[in-house]
Amino acid sequence: MSSLNIAVLGEDAERRATAAKALGKKGTADDISFYHTVFQGKIITAIDPLAYPAKFPVLLQTLCLSDMTLVVADTPSSVLGEMIVALDVLGMKAVFLSSFDLKPLLAQTSLKNSRIFSEINEAREFLFAQESPRVEGSTLVHIDHCFEVKGVGTVALGIVKRGGIAVHDRITAYPSGKEIEVKGIQKNDEDVTSAVCWDRVGLALKNVKPGEITRGTVLSKEKICVEERFACELASLKFAKEPLVNDEALHLSAGLQFEPCRLEILSEIKPGEKGRGTIKTEKPVAFLKEENLLLCDLNAKGLRIVGVAKQL
Repeated sequence: MSSLNIAVLGEDAERRATAAKALGKKGTADDISFYHTVFQGKIITAIDPLAYPAKFPVLLQTLCLSDMTLVVADTPSSVLGEMIVALDVLGMKAVFLSSFDLKPLLAQTSLKNSRIFSEINEAREFLFAQESPRVEGSTLVHIDHCFEVKGVGTVALGIVKRGGIAVHDRITAYPSGKEIEVKGIQKNDEDVTSAVCWDRVGLALKNVKPGEITRGTVLSKEKICVEERFACELASLKFAKEPLVNDEALHLSAGLQFEPCRLEILSEIKPGEKGRGTIKTEKPVAFLKEENLLLCDLNAKGLRIVGVAKQL
């Protein structure tokens, strides 16, 4: 069966949950909630960033786990603007559930031609008909939960973001670099021998303990970048209110990782402009060299995404 993972965004938690319930049955829930169903042979997972907007990182983590987005847009607000900017920067597809004219808010973004629905059933029908294009290449799995299961051992939950994974595969966990083995795989609570891009999986793992695998761990068959200090191209978002400045304390978002960092730049980078510099993080961060990394200011009023970085 193919898989489709839908982020359900919105400022109002109750409205967001109602929309997510229309897409599936509630499962795992902490700061992120997961809803599941099977539709015409397709496994649907709806993902609600339960702790957002108070807890900003879960917005970006939810988007990392998703390949489509449903935005419940009740009224114009800074939170709606932040969600739109996040989707635009990450280049993600979205549909909107709204009763007011969204076009002016989307006009300057990649979402300007997005579908807008007034009823959840119409949005649901459209979303469930979508197919996620598979990303070929070496295996890449992003882990969002890990725990011990009696009689099974260490189990990690996550999304296959590239390639595929199979039972008995040997794979490396980053940023730790620990080599582990896949003992078993489940999709939709059923045992399978393999999984492919966009499948949400439960992995029974050998040679690792739950404390060694946490949210943000990346499983990869090929070596990927693990850095604490790296040169990069920097872009200050055109929507940002302040420039990027030297020694600024920010957070770096890479996949499901969200780590404190500081910038080293010779001169400020004004909104809408680009420059070069160095990023220093408090802990090692794992990412793909071609990946866009987000710079975030948790103390900013309004938009908390302030820039984009890419390793040189």
